[in-house]
Amino acid sequence: MTTELSPQEQQITVETTQVLASKQDALMQLGQIQAFNFIGKLVTVSELKILQQVKDSKNYKGLTYKGESGKLETVSTWDQCCEKILGMSRKSVDERLLNLSQFGEAFFEQAQAMRLGYRDLKALRQLPSDEQALVIESEAVETGDKEAVKDLIDDLKAQHKKELDAEKLKTKELDSQRQVAIRMRDEYQMKAMDYQTELESTKFKADAWKDQTKHLLFEATKYESNAVESLSRLMALRDHFLDNDDLSPQVVEHLAAGLLHSFKTLAEDFAQAWLETSSILEGYLPKMRPSLDVLQELNDSAMSNEE
Repeated sequence: MTTELSPQEQQITVETTQVLASKQDALMQLGQIQAFNFIGKLVTVSELKILQQVKDSKNYKGLTYKGESGKLETVSTWDQCCEKILGMSRKSVDERLLNLSQFGEAFFEQAQAMRLGYRDLKALRQLPSDEQALVIESEAVETGDKEAVKDLIDDLKAQHKKELDAEKLKTKELDSQRQVAIRMRDEYQMKAMDYQTELESTKFKADAWKDQTKHLLFEATKYESNAVESLSRLMALRDHFLDNDDLSPQVVEHLAAGLLHSFKTLAEDFAQAWLETSSILEGYLPKMRPSLDVLQELNDSAMSNEE
C-alpha cells in the first residue's frame, strides 16, 4: 500500500533532504581538510578557501563530535567547529583567513613558504595600505628572503609608530592651544559683561557730558585698536604658516583648519556686531566718523571755551 504525502509533508521532506545534503557537503569539505593533515600545520590557499566557504555558509551548525564523556555533541558555533572538528582555536583559523583576504593569494603562499610568523603578519596588517604594498611588492618577497622581509616590516612599523607618536603630540599641542584660545575668549566675554555692568552704572550728567563722551570714545578707540592688533597678529601667524615649507601634510591640514576657523569666527562676530549696531543706530549713519576725529573735535572745543 502506497501512502501519498501531502504538499506540506513533501516540502518538509525536500527541506530536510537539502539540510542533510548541506551538512554532508560540510562534512566532506572538513574531512578533506583533515585528510591534508591540517592540524598544527601551515595551510594552503585551497584549504583556506574551503574553510571560508564552510564558515560563510554556516553549514557547520548541526555537525556532531564526541565530547569528553564520549557522547555525541552538536556544533552550534564557529568556535566549536574550529576547536572540536579542526582541533584549532577560532582565533588561529580566523587570523589565517584574514591574512588571505587582506594580502591576496600570491603573497599569502609566499609568506607560507617563507614561514613568516603570526606576529610578522599581524604587524604587516597594522601598517597603512601603501606601506603594506611596499612589503608585498618588495624584492625580498620575490626572492623569499625571510629575514629581509621581517626587517622591512620592523623598519616600517617603527617608522609608522614614530609618525603616529609625532602626530599625537602635535594634535595634543593643537588641542592645548585650542583650549587656551577658548579660555581666553571666555575671559574676554566675561570682561565685556563686567564692562557693560560698569557702563550701565554710569549716568550722563548735563554738565559733564563732554568729559563722559571723551571717556567713552577713548575706551572705544582703545578696544578698536586692540581688535586691529589681534587681527594683525592673526594675519602674521597666517603668513608665517604659509612661508614655512618644513611642515608635514598632517600639520598643514590641522593649522589650515584652525586658522580658517579663527578668521571665519572673527569675521562672523564682527559682521554680526556691525549689523546689530548699524540697525540700532541707523539714524546716525550719515554722521559716522572715526572716534579719533570726534575726540579731536571735543578737545578743540574745550580749548576754545577756555580761551
